[in-house]
Amino acid sequence: MAWHWFDWIVIGLYFVVMFFIGMFFAKRTKSTDDYFKAGGRVPALVTAMSIYATALSSISFIAIPASVYNNSWLLGMAPLGIILMVLWAAYTFVPFFRRVNVTTAYEYLGRRFDNSFRLIGSLTFILFHVVRMAIVIYLPTLAIQQVVPTLNPVLITIVVSIFCVAYTSMGGIEAVLWSDAIQTVVLLLGAFLVIIVGFSSAPEGVGQGFKLLADDGKIISPNFFSLDLAKSSIWVMIVGGFVNSIYSYVGSQDIVQRYATNKDEHEAKKSLFMNVPLLCTSIVIFIGMGSALYIYFHFKAALPENINGNAILPYFIVNALPVGISGIVIAAIFAAAQSTVSSSLNSVSTCMTADILEYFKSGMEDKSKLKFARVSSWIVGIFSTLLAIYFIYNGQGDMFLYFQAITGLLGGPIAGVFLIGIFFDKVESKAVWIGFIVSVIIAFYVSDPAGMLTKFIPGYVKPKIFEFMLSFIIIGSSVIVSFISSFFFGRPSEEKIKGLTYSTTIKNQK
Repeated sequence: MAWHWFDWIVIGLYFVVMFFIGMFFAKRTKSTDDYFKAGGRVPALVTAMSIYATALSSISFIAIPASVYNNSWLLGMAPLGIILMVLWAAYTFVPFFRRVNVTTAYEYLGRRFDNSFRLIGSLTFILFHVVRMAIVIYLPTLAIQQVVPTLNPVLITIVVSIFCVAYTSMGGIEAVLWSDAIQTVVLLLGAFLVIIVGFSSAPEGVGQGFKLLADDGKIISPNFFSLDLAKSSIWVMIVGGFVNSIYSYVGSQDIVQRYATNKDEHEAKKSLFMNVPLLCTSIVIFIGMGSALYIYFHFKAALPENINGNAILPYFIVNALPVGISGIVIAAIFAAAQSTVSSSLNSVSTCMTADILEYFKSGMEDKSKLKFARVSSWIVGIFSTLLAIYFIYNGQGDMFLYFQAITGLLGGPIAGVFLIGIFFDKVESKAVWIGFIVSVIIAFYVSDPAGMLTKFIPGYVKPKIFEFMLSFIIIGSSVIVSFISSFFFGRPSEEKIKGLTYSTTIKNQK
């Protein structure tokens, strides 16, 4: 089968629906509280689906099934560790952040330690997400272009971005949450359609497909139960998935911001509990799509040699799915992209308004801040779109690798700062600064981002640690060094930490 004009109609209808969602919620957005927190009126299920869609980017939707196709089911099981983090966040961090009552996660760092941490955390988040938005749009567009050569990637990038920026800037976080919920439905529908078509291609039925997967070592890989941290195993996936998601659920504005969008703490907790079955569904769709691709290209058709990596799923969608269904699944890929981008846009504008604007120009009227938030969404969205177009013409090159290395690696140390601030009453700012700096140095040493250390330090050999375990080392070093340093710098006064640590918020509730 080939790409059909009707598929474009399906995708077009999807974009129109997203735009009208933004228009609808624009009428209800009258203040920054509406724009950043949706006035606390969003149902738990919608918030749950939004958190799920935010964490599941278009890159994951395409890349993880490709990894399952090429390797085994193992990478598809990473959500097992994230489920543990979600449960911890529901019981601990949702009530904590709601009680300290902050607009951004980094506002908390400013109150608990000093404003330097607030600016570092916020600027790191902003810069990383500007580039992340460009990549999230660029990579799926590039993958789809490989299988639909007539596609104009620049036009698609502009259309996807403009629609996303429009409904995000108009309707604020409430439009983002509801559109994410719809995008989750589209995404899951598209995934299950791929699974059904792929598994049904086995001549003797689903059982034959599973036998093929088992015989070819796709279900249980050789290192599945290995205890070697340098290798991919189920234990590394669980521990790594848990630790890697600490920053997302504790210190990343795009998810932490959602804790305040429900009417009360009970509803906010419920939104995370509802994420557990959604994450279980992620395991099913990641493993299911990867397995479906493997079965289809074994029994039904041969995969062309020039199609590999991220292009495998788009090739299957365009060439194996019926007309109309192809449009739904491609819309699902763009839904995964837009859910990530819209969340990033709103949370970046929140940080720019609450952390950056407030720092340099405090005391502005709420109406002016709301206008600034909307304008900043457009500015950031346009800049990310231009960056995505740059990537289309020039590739990512070393620029993105270096940028990702510098900004991405700060996530682990900052996550450590959050954990210290929340759980360790006796640690003050100077000790945390030492822990933060040491953990940044360790982060660069154990990961050698973009090969910088290999190039510039003679005799350097990168430690053999599986990537999923890097965050465990980085966050752990931030916490341990900060705690040890606290013995030399004394402890903050009780007045300084009152209502800003886990123990003091619990005492206040009592």
